Amino acid sequence: MKITKDSFFISLIIFAILILVVAFSLKNIYELNNNSNKVIHTYEVQMDLANNLSLLKDIETGARGFALTGNTAYTEPNVLAKPKIKKNILHLQSLIKDNPLQIVKLDSLKQLINLKIASSREIINVRKQLGLNAAIKIISTQKGKRIMDDIRKLSYNMDKLEEESLIDRNKIAVDSYFLAQLYVVLGGVISILIATFLMIINNQSFKLKKHLLKSEEVLTVALSSKQQFLSNMSHEIRTPMNAILGFTKIMLKTDLAPKQKQYLDAIKTSSDGLIILIDDILDLAKVDAGKMTFEEIPFKMESSISSMIQVFDLKIKEHNLELIKEYDSKIPEVLLGDKVRLHQILLNLLGNALKFTTKGKITVAVRLLNEDEDTTTIEFAITDTGIGIAEDELEYIFENFQQATSSSSRIFGGTGLGLGICKQLVEKQGGTISVKSKINEGATFSFTLSFKKTNAEIKSEIIELKLNDEIKIIKVLLAEDIKLNQLLMKIILDDFNFKYDIADNGKIAIEKLQTESYDIILMDLQMPEMDGYEATAYIRDIMNLKIPIIALTADVTTADVEKCKAIGMNDYISKPLDERVLYTKIIELVGR
Repeated sequence: MKITKDSFFISLIIFAILILVVAFSLKNIYELNNNSNKVIHTYEVQMDLANNLSLLKDIETGARGFALTGNTAYTEPNVLAKPKIKKNILHLQSLIKDNPLQIVKLDSLKQLINLKIASSREIINVRKQLGLNAAIKIISTQKGKRIMDDIRKLSYNMDKLEEESLIDRNKIAVDSYFLAQLYVVLGGVISILIATFLMIINNQSFKLKKHLLKSEEVLTVALSSKQQFLSNMSHEIRTPMNAILGFTKIMLKTDLAPKQKQYLDAIKTSSDGLIILIDDILDLAKVDAGKMTFEEIPFKMESSISSMIQVFDLKIKEHNLELIKEYDSKIPEVLLGDKVRLHQILLNLLGNALKFTTKGKITVAVRLLNEDEDTTTIEFAITDTGIGIAEDELEYIFENFQQATSSSSRIFGGTGLGLGICKQLVEKQGGTISVKSKINEGATFSFTLSFKKTNAEIKSEIIELKLNDEIKIIKVLLAEDIKLNQLLMKIILDDFNFKYDIADNGKIAIEKLQTESYDIILMDLQMPEMDGYEATAYIRDIMNLKIPIIALTADVTTADVEKCKAIGMNDYISKPLDERVLYTKIIELVGR
């Protein structure tokens, strides 16, 4: 098909705009993440200050208790609290190192804390050497109380200063969120324009239709709950990402020029990376809330490792690196465990190795450590020939939001969350994780996990969606308020050969149910007028309908899933949705 000169230049302009939109989107998402880290930074400073006050109170109480009773058990807080206070002070120093005013206040606080500890020690020594009356005489001078009052006052001032900074940081976070969302939506719109333009070329006509869909959702996050804040962040970013990934996958199925496919692959790779980041932040919230859960399902270890490594094959070649797989043949073929979490750990470690390795090779080694009749313990090791990690940084490398050096984030990017999540995922499953490294020689991250043995057979996974032509027409009611997601669902349901009606909110969905019959409802959770929870409760309790309902949700925490089931929904699918999973769930629930 011949492309005119004008068409060629128009396509170049569209691609240039798309690249700029993606760049600005990623920039604002990075700024959003950076400000989120600063919010958490404030909470950590306040927590350290509060912990120090509590520990000093324990020291004071212990000293007075010993003075009155002579019981040495009261001196234990003095011994135990000192290293904890020292650790808190060191952590505070790292947190406020970019704030000169706080540094000055911290220096004064350290002096007061040393005086308070010395004052309590003096009471204990006088009681031991001169007796009760002498100790009471020192206490009655209220020297220790005056020092403690000064510590409280200074700690309050530091806390107040952090609180004032928090207000400014949250305003910046909201602004960054709005810009990031706007750029993401514009990226989706540009993607639709490209698809439209390609169809026009195929019909030998030139007619471009612009679609500008502006989604404005204001970030209303309660600062008193870090978990709720992170959960809301996940939902708000997943919603537009559902449209971007969905339309990108649809466009990749069409006939594309090599350059066009390259640009779309770049969009998909960047979007997948953003989803991984959001999942990491959400997992951090789950760990903090004690809601991290693990599945025990049968899977083939070797094929699972191979498919996971294949994800990195192209990136490895792009970096001119060699990827080596070493797999112990003595490992049982099928094991019971959480394959998804295992993939998450390995993908984080492989991504980390790739980020810091510019030449040489990356080795993935999987070997059997030991086994008995019921369980198998396996060691996984990722070794690279990258820049390495300094010895004095190794003990901090698995901490959340931590990177080896302050320049690592600027040079290589990243949030410092990946390794912290890996540590949590491994240890919550009863395993251990460690690192060995030398500067300029590379690093080896290794972890061990135990898996139960099983005789279960594994069915081959279906890679491509295959529709059953024998299934009768299914009529679907879609409740979804975002127009971009409505358009995506129309395309997917058309591909399924399903009939459908669309309701912009739960109230309209109920009105349609009163005049029409449907086989299944796809229910978005967050909608104006009446949300998915309210609509489902009305359908179940007032209308007494048993029609299957699948929740379409960007909220993927355990609490959200339990709420869906409790309200009467039959199942849920998380955004960005997988059309294969959606089709399977619909067929299973409709029973055709």
